[in-house]
Amino acid sequence: MKRATTIIAIFLLAIASLEAQSPRVVLKSIVEGDKLKAMERLEKINIKTRNEMPEMCLLAEAAVLCMADQTLSDMMHGYDKFATHRESILTSENLEKVFKGSDISLEEIIQRIESNSYDAVKAENSEEGYRKYLALAIKGEHTELEDIKLQLEYVVHENVLKQRSVEACDEFIAEFPASKHVDAIKRHRAKILYDNAMNSSNEEILERFIAEYPDYERLSDVTTRLMDMRYKRIVRSENIEQMRWFVDLYPNYKEISRLKQVMANIEYPTLKDSREELEAFIAYYPNVRQISEVKSRLNICKIVEECNIGEIFRYIKQHGYEPSYTRMQRAIFEKHGQLILTDDITQVSLVRFCNKEGKVGYLNLEGRVVVAAEYEYRAYVGMGIPSDKSRDVFECLASRGLAIVIKEGKYGAINSRGEVIIPTQYRDIAFLNNEVACVVSTESNNNGQWNNTTYVCTTYDYQGTKLEDERRYETGYGNASLNNWDTTWFSTNVSIKDSLDEWEKSIYVNGKYVGTAYGGFHTLTPNYRWFQVKGDEKINVIARNGNVVTLNFHSYDIEIIYDNIIMAESISSGNRCVIDLDKQSIISKDKFREMYPMSCNMILVQYIDNSFGFVNRSLSTAITERYDRAYSFSCGTAAVIKGGIGYLINSEGKQVSATYDDIAPLAGHKGLYKVSKSGKCGIIDGNDQIVVPIEYEPAKTGHYTNDKLSSVQSVAGVIEWANGVKTTIFE
Repeated sequence: MKRATTIIAIFLLAIASLEAQSPRVVLKSIVEGDKLKAMERLEKINIKTRNEMPEMCLLAEAAVLCMADQTLSDMMHGYDKFATHRESILTSENLEKVFKGSDISLEEIIQRIESNSYDAVKAENSEEGYRKYLALAIKGEHTELEDIKLQLEYVVHENVLKQRSVEACDEFIAEFPASKHVDAIKRHRAKILYDNAMNSSNEEILERFIAEYPDYERLSDVTTRLMDMRYKRIVRSENIEQMRWFVDLYPNYKEISRLKQVMANIEYPTLKDSREELEAFIAYYPNVRQISEVKSRLNICKIVEECNIGEIFRYIKQHGYEPSYTRMQRAIFEKHGQLILTDDITQVSLVRFCNKEGKVGYLNLEGRVVVAAEYEYRAYVGMGIPSDKSRDVFECLASRGLAIVIKEGKYGAINSRGEVIIPTQYRDIAFLNNEVACVVSTESNNNGQWNNTTYVCTTYDYQGTKLEDERRYETGYGNASLNNWDTTWFSTNVSIKDSLDEWEKSIYVNGKYVGTAYGGFHTLTPNYRWFQVKGDEKINVIARNGNVVTLNFHSYDIEIIYDNIIMAESISSGNRCVIDLDKQSIISKDKFREMYPMSCNMILVQYIDNSFGFVNRSLSTAITERYDRAYSFSCGTAAVIKGGIGYLINSEGKQVSATYDDIAPLAGHKGLYKVSKSGKCGIIDGNDQIVVPIEYEPAKTGHYTNDKLSSVQSVAGVIEWANGVKTTIFE
């Protein structure tokens, strides 16, 4: 009995020993939460058991490694064991031995392995941990596989948002295209690129952003920055094509007006006087500084194209003689066959012209022919009798109302209506004493005076009424202005009375004697005339009201500058002085050697050092440059010579033509210039356009000025200019 008891005890001990080495007890300790006991029991599993039920031992080992208090590394290792051998564990023949009769189930153990290991991964919450665990979870068919994936997405998304990496964003989107976090990542990506663009000076980066994110909420910031960058680059480049591209692309850019002004500054200097180009300029640059001038040029183009002579005359009266006058003059000739000869239409009642045959006629100010072209052309009257030499006798001046005409070598006169009021039957004509002296014959009186001649004349008044059939005028050296007694010019309070000497007349103002004039009254300005007292060299200036001022100046070489401003030479000092007749005072002396009549609001002066320059009405310097030779402005340009080089300048003193060996105004023709280069001569206009090719020899004979170039002296030469015929015009 005792022996039997002992055997049973040994058997039970053996069974207990075997049970203690079984995975079953390990799993039981795990369920009980006893980590130490579970680990001890796991270690006690002998080799035989491990060999007999390896899958169950691996399950037990994995479960121990995944107990709650284990490290993440142990848990990952434990779950790896389970995932690697999952299939063999689930299909093991030993499952019944381990779990039969036990209150522990395989599902419970797997759940513990999965949940504990997953909790540890979540606790660490690292991308690396999730990625490693996900790889195992897939292999182990983790019941929370989808959640693991979502957790990984979230962690990766969070990490990407913490970075400023476009590549990381792209990787996330590529890896998780269906993730709910994709939109956030895309926004983050856009923000990164936005910041990069806003901090970049590379236009391509901004361009790519705009192309990729056309609907970005702050796209206008990038667009504005790109516009600003492009604007700064383009405005410095002075590349007109790039500027036009910019304007077309950004028509509402904040600096578009300024850019267009820069563009206009570039294009305007080369803008041609073409209606098409000018209209295009106005349409493209409606608000630039040059617009009024361009509109004016367009208006001129229209006037030239339409070539309404009356409209051209009205334009000149309103705007004066501008550089466009030569174009208008040529247009009239080309369309109507009429070459305008009148130098200043603002002063006349009729405008003189010649046709292609060189015959002279007259137009009214509406442009209609009132005197047919049947008269002869003359540049000047060579008559020696006293005459009003301050006017062109062939012009029908508004102040005079008649003009001299020539037919078959005989002189006559027409009035402002184009009517012949003095028949063309006289040898010569002069305007004297508010009368017209028509030479019938001459008599030579060689009494010791040089060129002493008696002119037998028939006289008319300015209305064409014959006054005397015969009046005799004697002229000689020193008295070329004999008997200029025009008394009708004065106010009614002034009376001019004869004296004992036929060369003298007494002046009375309001019945009071104020002086005696010798040799006649001479035109000075529209409001003043001058006379001398017998035996006195000084000049006396008399106004219409009879007011007389004596000036200590010579009577010769008086120059009318403008209005009532004159230049004359002082008798006492010999200095050339500028005098204001209204103020009766000298406004400049010892400064200018010579001064010329104002033209285009510019006064040509020669300084004491013999250099030439230009001053304004107040005699202040208008152009700072000094020249070796200069000529008065005509139609907006002036010819100058400096250092042996001739060229044209504008009112700002800027050179506006090519350079020539010599240059001078063409006498009698506004806005035209004679030029020479390499020994050849030609004619240009104020726009530096060649109107007669520079290929002719200088004149060998004929009239010369003080310049190297001769003047055109025949109407044939002028006609050849107008026609552009290549024949010698310098004859």
